[in-house]
Amino acid sequence: MNELHDVYVRICACRECGLPDGCCPQLRPPGPKYRPGGVVFVQINPGHTGSMTAREIELKYVRQHDREIARRKATNTQKLISLQSQFVQSPGDETYETMRDGFLNSMSQHWGWPPGKYGATIRAHGVSLDEIAIINLAQCPVPDNSYQRHQLERCWTKWTSQLLTHLQPCVIVAQGTQVWDFLRSRTLPVKATLVEGVHHADRKSNEDKQRRLLRVRETIEQCVGDRRQNNRLQPSGGSGRS
Repeated sequence: MNELHDVYVRICACRECGLPDGCCPQLRPPGPKYRPGGVVFVQINPGHTGSMTAREIELKYVRQHDREIARRKATNTQKLISLQSQFVQSPGDETYETMRDGFLNSMSQHWGWPPGKYGATIRAHGVSLDEIAIINLAQCPVPDNSYQRHQLERCWTKWTSQLLTHLQPCVIVAQGTQVWDFLRSRTLPVKATLVEGVHHADRKSNEDKQRRLLRVRETIEQCVGDRRQNNRLQPSGGSGRS
């Protein structure tokens, strides 16, 4: 089992914040085409919909259509938690790939409001889900999505910075104001360009969102171009001795 798999197993065992039942770590496996030197998106947390009870859904959503969507999201999240548990109990390539494929399908088809907006927002940055990595600043959801500063600090120090070290991206896209403000005030554990992206629930003006999306696409293109140039400059093989 590679080092990233081991980190995932240890994340799933973490309960340091003493959160309520149901607010447990939720992983975000990288896409199958992700490689070091790639693009990592950082978001605030896994979200809480999947931990909501039927009663909580009834109270939160008035329209029947919205309640049905919330129920589907909750069912999907429970499926992902089951796949994650299977991986943790029996870590290996097969259980990892099954879990990863389940998450990729959910990101593309179920996440966001309306469902599918999550994946569409990622693609608007000029990349696809299967070639990037997504991580959370906080590994667990919390009630009402209300984080204490010390919770974010603890998770960053123990897990999120460690994930970045293993992933070794050349571009980090911060999605959401809270993540952007947090990351740009930190010394990153990797040599990467930090850029502000667009969250799928972003409510700022379309002009503002398009400006940020363009900046992300240009940053990624520049990074890829630099990497290709460096690869061309590297020796093709041999000892280098005459």
